[in-house]
Amino acid sequence: MTKEVVYTLNGMGLLALIAFGFLFTSLYTIFTGNIGFNYNSGSILISAALVIGTFVLHELIHGAFMSKYGGKPRYGVGIAHYILPYFYATTKTIFTRNQFIVIAIAPLVVISLAAIGIMAAFPSIAHWMIIPFVLNGSGAVGDLWVTRNILRCPKHVLLEDQKSGLIIYGKETDKPMNISTTGFGSGFSKVFMLCIVATGFLMIIAPMALDILGVGSFVIGPTNSFFTIFEYHIIEGGFEFGFFPMTILSISAIVGLVYAIINTCKPGNNAITG
Repeated sequence: MTKEVVYTLNGMGLLALIAFGFLFTSLYTIFTGNIGFNYNSGSILISAALVIGTFVLHELIHGAFMSKYGGKPRYGVGIAHYILPYFYATTKTIFTRNQFIVIAIAPLVVISLAAIGIMAAFPSIAHWMIIPFVLNGSGAVGDLWVTRNILRCPKHVLLEDQKSGLIIYGKETDKPMNISTTGFGSGFSKVFMLCIVATGFLMIIAPMALDILGVGSFVIGPTNSFFTIFEYHIIEGGFEFGFFPMTILSISAIVGLVYAIINTCKPGNNAITG
């Protein structure tokens, strides 16, 4: 894993932390009707246990699916280039492309669905799910990065996981894959700013259009909450409207992150051969 990849994954992880945090708080509000979180003096110990437990469970799920496909998983911890600390599950077993994809995304799917299910079934403890949901989501950025790249490989390739990388075995006739992290920052910034500008433009036009159409009230998102995006209401002698910057910034960050991940995985620069 090169320093370029480590820096990029760090950036992606921070952005994903914002994105999953916004998604969680939105779901939390839907399931509980609350906006804020309530914690007590014992929260620090419980939070620490959930942080460690989430990382361990993430790797155990990787390992469980490795075992499902015939592997013998080994676990450990490391730090890439003294920058990116990580837990890992690895094995010497070689997998098919689709098997490896399942192994890679399993923790994100399983833990996210479990956290959402617990929030829906037990609203009184829903606030504790923020740690496994958000940490697991942001920590799975590397898994999604790998999955996106593997999906570009032919179905016949075989893959061998290593704690700091991945070996892809293909045919002699296979073309080299070009994968680069170059452009992640510029791609994210471009789409992030585009979303901000487009949203601002719409916020200016929307009230006038709604007034012309005779709309009495219009709201995007839950009314009077942290997740409200835009509000418009007719008042005596005119109209009033408001928009909420934090929500707009969060949505713009999510869109920019998705675009940057997809864009930087297009064919183009540094080669990873099969």
